[in-house]
This record gives sequence, structure tokens and C-alpha cells, in this order.
Amino acid sequence: MEDVIGGRADPAKFDAYLADWRTVLARRTAAAVAALSEVSGVCGLILAGSLGRGDEWPLSDIDLLPIYNGAIDGDAAAEVERRRMALQSEWLRQGWWTGLDIGRLAFTQEELRRALEGDDLTDAALLQDDRWYHSVDKGYQGRAVFDTARVADALTEWLTAHRFSPAVVRLRMEREEQEIADAMDRLGDAEIKADPLGVAVESRLVVKWVQTWLLESWGERDNSLGRFGTRFERSAHAHGMTDLITKLNSVSSLDEGSVRRRMSAAPAWVWERHDRSWRSRRLIGEEVLRDQDARDVLRVCSHYALQKHPSPTYPEWLAVPTERQTMAILFTILRSVVEPLLERGVAKTDG
Repeated sequence: MEDVIGGRADPAKFDAYLADWRTVLARRTAAAVAALSEVSGVCGLILAGSLGRGDEWPLSDIDLLPIYNGAIDGDAAAEVERRRMALQSEWLRQGWWTGLDIGRLAFTQEELRRALEGDDLTDAALLQDDRWYHSVDKGYQGRAVFDTARVADALTEWLTAHRFSPAVVRLRMEREEQEIADAMDRLGDAEIKADPLGVAVESRLVVKWVQTWLLESWGERDNSLGRFGTRFERSAHAHGMTDLITKLNSVSSLDEGSVRRRMSAAPAWVWERHDRSWRSRRLIGEEVLRDQDARDVLRVCSHYALQKHPSPTYPEWLAVPTERQTMAILFTILRSVVEPLLERGVAKTDG
């Protein structure tokens, strides 16, 4: 589960990292930009994510959006991937790991020039392209760190200016509504077939998309996967939706009692992630309880584990519902949440 905890490391070395984490992250970011900007065919790099926004924490990844002179899937992209993996391996050898995310969200300078000069980024058809759709969120408040083609700055400015424009918000909410509906359909099928894994996966996807939709409707965004649940709960409390929080945590087996039972049965790598996350959040002054961090960790770790789980025997910490009655209850609760939400969906809220 290296993609969740960031590689196993000596706890003492992680202590050393926490003592100087901002300097280390800045040094690694500079090293990544230097190495990747030297690749022939790379003409721009945008520092995105929490580091680009200046909102980083010790477990932040380094998110970069590359711009190429030529083909996105050509030799330059292959060399970028080779260097990405080499940098991460070197960082892990140093005793602590930092994720370097670059590749899937990439552009060519020519397509950016056409889009920016033609001002057709407001066209919903263009934003149907996943690269544009995800970049308008990930690149929000980012900054160009390499720009020989003179398009990275312009793209960054547009992403930040338009992330919360009515057209972009509407498009994202419509897509999230469809994700909710599709996951509910799959959940219904899994419940009929009495498929425990299917019910667990799809019910938690429904919860995720409901939370994401609501954040979007409140003019907010998901800005940290590892802390998403706690941040959503704070916003939901502010909007008077305490009962909804209780329901969503219940169907995800993330209520207080379930969190403690699941953590008591969780494997060592989950506890390692919890230890790193809890200490990192306290270090930056975030007001979070240990049980709240455990809930966030279980949400992320179980999502990855369920996606890769090959066996019909499910460990207790994953909280997979195996009783037919429990599956039916989960479906009923989520339907009671989803139906009124979709009733007041984007198409109905425009008046």
C-alpha cells in the first residue's frame, strides 16, 4: 500500500523529516522542477495542488502539470516518468517518501494557445476532456515554475480565475450528480445479488460523491484527500447538516464505535499512516481529534484495499457487510439521502 502511506520508513527518520519538513518539501520540489524541466520536449511546468496554493502539510504530494512541445504520450513523457520514479526512489532511500504526481494531466503548447487565444475554455465540450476537467480543480491557485513556451502562466491564471465560475461549477455538479446516480444503480444491483464487496465499494462511492457534490454547492472544493472527511464534516456542521453526517458515517462504518473496532483490527500499515497523519496535522496546528484522523485514514486506506481485494474473505477492519439485511439497510439509508438531493439538483436549482 505504498501509494497510501508513501513507502515504509524508519520512524526515527520520519521524526527527522517532521522537524524540518517545509525545507525538505521545498528542496524536493526544486529538485523535481530542475530534473523535469531538463527533459527535451518539456516546455512548461505548473506547480499545482497544495504546494502550488501554499497550503501544504507534511504529507503533501508534489503535483506538477506538464506542457509539451510535441506528443503527450511521446518520448518526453516516457523520460518524465523515468525521472519521476527515480526521484521518488531516492527520497525513500533518504528515509521518508514524498509523492510526485505528474503525467496524466498534461497538455501541448499548441492546444493551449488555441484554447487561450480563442477563449473557448468556457465551452462545456472542452471541459468534457478529463484533462481540462481535473486540471481546473488541481491547478486552482497554482503557479508556473517553468515556462519557456509562455503559456504556463496564462493557463494558471485562467484555471484560478474560472474554477468557481458559474459554468464550471454547474458542469462539475452535473457530473457529480451522474456519478451519484451511477453508483446508486451499481449499489442496487450489488444489493440484489447479495454481493458484499460490491455493496461496500459502491455505498462508499455514493457517500464520496454526495459529499463532493455538497461541497461544490457550497462554493468549496476537496483540497486534501487524506483529510477530506473531517473537512466535509466541518462544512456540513456549519450548514446545519449534522443528521446527514451521522447517516453517511453510519453507512460507511465510520461512526465512533465502528472506527475504534476497525482500528483495533487494522494492519500495521494503516496504523503507520494514522501515526504520520495525526502527528502531521497536529504539527501544523489543525484542530483535529485522534478519532477524527483515524476516520479519515480508514476512509482512504479501505478505499484502496477494497479496490485490490482478491479474496471473498474480508478482514474485519474493512467492515464489509456480509449479512443480507445489512446490505438492504445500507441501500435504503442512502436512497433516503440521495433522492431528495437529486430532486434539488442543478437542473432544478436554476429556477
